[in-house]
Amino acid sequence: APRPLEGHPRRARSDPRTAAEPLARRDPAASPDTVAPGEGRGPPGRDLIDFSTMAPPAAPSTERREPRIFETWEGNDRFFCDGRCMTGPSPGSLAGTCALVLVPSVVFNALVVPDVASKYSLAFTVVAIAWPLWCLGCLVAAGTTDPGIVRREPYRPPPEGRARARYREERLPNGKSVTVKWNDTCNLYQPPRAHHCSVNDNCIDKFDHHCPWVGTTIGRRNYRPFLGFVFGTGILCVFVIATCALQIKIKYDELPADTQSRNLKAMGKAPAAMIVLFVSFLGFCFVGVLSCFHAYLVATNQTTYENFRDGYSWDENPYNKGLVGNCLEAWCSRAPPSRFRFRKPARQQPHLDGVADETNVEVVVDGGAEGGAEGGAEGGAE
Repeated sequence: APRPLEGHPRRARSDPRTAAEPLARRDPAASPDTVAPGEGRGPPGRDLIDFSTMAPPAAPSTERREPRIFETWEGNDRFFCDGRCMTGPSPGSLAGTCALVLVPSVVFNALVVPDVASKYSLAFTVVAIAWPLWCLGCLVAAGTTDPGIVRREPYRPPPEGRARARYREERLPNGKSVTVKWNDTCNLYQPPRAHHCSVNDNCIDKFDHHCPWVGTTIGRRNYRPFLGFVFGTGILCVFVIATCALQIKIKYDELPADTQSRNLKAMGKAPAAMIVLFVSFLGFCFVGVLSCFHAYLVATNQTTYENFRDGYSWDENPYNKGLVGNCLEAWCSRAPPSRFRFRKPARQQPHLDGVADETNVEVVVDGGAEGGAEGGAEGGAE
């Protein structure tokens, strides 16, 4: 057998019978430590634990965590980051619109703005960076904000066994009457100006329209950031077109005066400006018309849905507050709080059914007068 190296004596193997020897047969006095009753020493380097003195493990809890609202959500909205972020049914549309604004802006800032800023003013650089960020911020805010979803109620049978009326008439605080509709999905009469969006599958307070570019429905709580995106993008397109034209002019001035086809050669020296100018022109054709339309809606205090369905005149509109009052309501009024705390369970939800002025209404014709209410349904808010 090989001899052990000096300084490394071979370790003596422990006798397995010693390791298996019962604790009661061992002499506690042989150990330098005091051994208390119920305790003992095992083989060298290992302590023996008497499990009879230990408390039994706690039984696993059988209580189930109460589900949070976003985990049992009945609509088609999407939730991310453990319920912290909410989008409509098409978050990819929101991401695509963000890319449609961001990519041309990056090309514009990298290849067009430096020439113009060095020639005229550094203010072009500041605006070229800040304004697209403003538009993106409004877009993301509109796409990730609760648009004003109305709470669903449990099913309640009609009173006295009668058939529930489809419509009923209610009086607003300003004294004017509107007709509201019974919502079979939410089991309630919709608040004035509310409508059930079939895409989101939710009843939306002050429903405007479902926007495929934002990927969600536009309602009372996200209409203002939507307006900021629409008007901001229109102004951005005008600024980009003007800046691209200035870069082309700079390239034109750099060419000799006797250059043939001077205009074409100047445009050829600014290919990025030509591409971004073309994209911005197409964008302005869309958002420019949309901005004009929503400026009219803001001035007359109408929603897109009401304009296409009812077509209120200035005097017929029950929500008209005058030009100044309508603009103040759209741009300066405080947005009502959400009716939901999506990361809280159902028993911790706020009760905010009266968050808007129009919801503080008086029932003029209840469900019993179904025929009269249905006769005025065409002029009311569905």
